Amino acid sequence: MFKIMIVDDEILERQALKMIINNSECGKVVAEACNGREAIELDRKFNPDIIIMDVKMPGIDGMKASEIIKEQNSNKIIIMITAYDDFELVHKALVLGVDDYILKPIKPSELMNVLNKFFVNFKINKEFCAEKLVNDGKEIPIKAAIEYIHDNLTGNITLEKTASICNLSPCYFSKVFKKEVGVTFVSYVNDIKINKAKEMLENKDIPVLNVALDLGFEDCGYFIRVFKKSQGVTPKKYREAYREENREI
Repeated sequence: MFKIMIVDDEILERQALKMIINNSECGKVVAEACNGREAIELDRKFNPDIIIMDVKMPGIDGMKASEIIKEQNSNKIIIMITAYDDFELVHKALVLGVDDYILKPIKPSELMNVLNKFFVNFKINKEFCAEKLVNDGKEIPIKAAIEYIHDNLTGNITLEKTASICNLSPCYFSKVFKKEVGVTFVSYVNDIKINKAKEMLENKDIPVLNVALDLGFEDCGYFIRVFKKSQGVTPKKYREAYREENREI
């Protein structure tokens, strides 16, 4: 049974979540916090397995608190709850390492589905680790994941799909990938795609939008932000600078 902490500045929301969780068979609420600062302190004190964290709170918000907690323990499971169906917000949370998110108002069935998913993953990973100890020295198939990423740069490469190729649960695969490769799965995929984008910008005249679509980015704005974060300039500026530098005199 999971030890769970609820973090929300609304007391009625915390009480409702606590009632749902304590009536289930997969978890028990061991701590409650009303803001991010308190969540960080109680995490150190109670060391819950799962933290259900609201995004918008006074002071240290859920996003910053999640970042701090994940830095201290990357294996901590954090489920973000938010009233905002915002793609950029959700993506930022996932990049920080947040494991899942639920939109408000929270339905009991949806919350239990998410918790049960992690409960099943926990049992699968426990069995996998036991098998790994028995077969000491067995190589974890990260090589297959790397090959899949490089062979599918034009598609939408998801953690779930890549994990399934390695016959691992997404949660465990994410941890193994970072340990073996040195960066998170999302960072690795973005780095590979940005390197390919640079090659396309240098050698082709196609619009930036087409470069984004050809590399599986459905949102061109997101592609531009990822590119600029990696290279310090937008794709358009990168192409202009490259051509200026390599212009024949």
